[in-house]
Amino acid sequence: MIPRLVFLLAVIFCIPPVLAESGSMSIAYWGNGGYYIGDTIIFDGVSPAGNSTAIKLTGPGLPANGVPIYDLDGAEGTANPVIVKEDGKWRLVWYTGSIKSVDKMQTARYYITVYDVNNPEVSAKTSVMMKKPEFFVTANPDMLQTGEYLQLQGTAEQGPSDIHIVISDEVGKVYRTYDTAASRSGYFTYSFRIDMPPGTYYVTISSPSVKNTYRTTITVVPPVTPSVNVTALPTTSTGIAADAGTLSLSSNPAGAAVYVDSAAMGVTPITLANIAPGIHTVEIRSPGYLTFSLQVTVNAGETTSLSPALVKSPLSLPLSPVTPLAGLFIACVVFLVCCAARKTK
Repeated sequence: MIPRLVFLLAVIFCIPPVLAESGSMSIAYWGNGGYYIGDTIIFDGVSPAGNSTAIKLTGPGLPANGVPIYDLDGAEGTANPVIVKEDGKWRLVWYTGSIKSVDKMQTARYYITVYDVNNPEVSAKTSVMMKKPEFFVTANPDMLQTGEYLQLQGTAEQGPSDIHIVISDEVGKVYRTYDTAASRSGYFTYSFRIDMPPGTYYVTISSPSVKNTYRTTITVVPPVTPSVNVTALPTTSTGIAADAGTLSLSSNPAGAAVYVDSAAMGVTPITLANIAPGIHTVEIRSPGYLTFSLQVTVNAGETTSLSPALVKSPLSLPLSPVTPLAGLFIACVVFLVCCAARKTK
């Protein structure tokens, strides 16, 4: 009896459990479960599915069947692949600041599911609480050609007045620095012309009054070279100079007033020909929105395009219904105090 017991114990302790082969799937992350959008989150676990393992994201504003964790514009039900080691273990680093269309994320709880592509029922799910950081910035567009204009729009929780912008490459070399101001509610917008060589760049936003910084990425691609020969048209009787440039302006919302070097030119969308080469100040104004202002470089024989999304002015936002009632209450209190003071006299 004793030898049999010894043999049984030897079998139990000498053969370790292989969770991946038993059909189990697991996912875990490092941290306390609360992160800022832009933080790095590390997930790991085991998978019996090998390299047919995938990971997707669901949450507020996203399709019910999930999207890839790195592409919030991805097709519903698709996912990012996960590399699984021979022992069934996997590990994935999620750089949330590099998510495509990250501006869709809100301050909310999001669910991350890892599953077998060939057998979706084999899955595991966890959740993290994501919060928009003190700085939140979107770059429009996030992929553009050298010579095009990039527009940054953002908010800052504490409403700092000074915003510092740094453009650097992947090895930390700083190419450009800019400074701008935020409104009292923390809204800010800034645009500039891209003149860096093709590559991936980091846009880092900071302020002396805010502890944290925010970083997003942009990709600069080479200008498209026309595949056919273009023959220049001769100067016409309209008076357009041979060395003039063109401004093509639109906005969201449309119908905004356009000013070039303080001169009214019309409303968006509008194409302005016969613009002298050089630097010009373009302003786009619309009631209820912050003025968009940018210095642009117009080159001879070229069209410079701008299409900003205007930011609503904080002063145009509707007041809470409580606000006028509070004012009426305060006025009544002041009136009663004055009446009581007169009776006392």
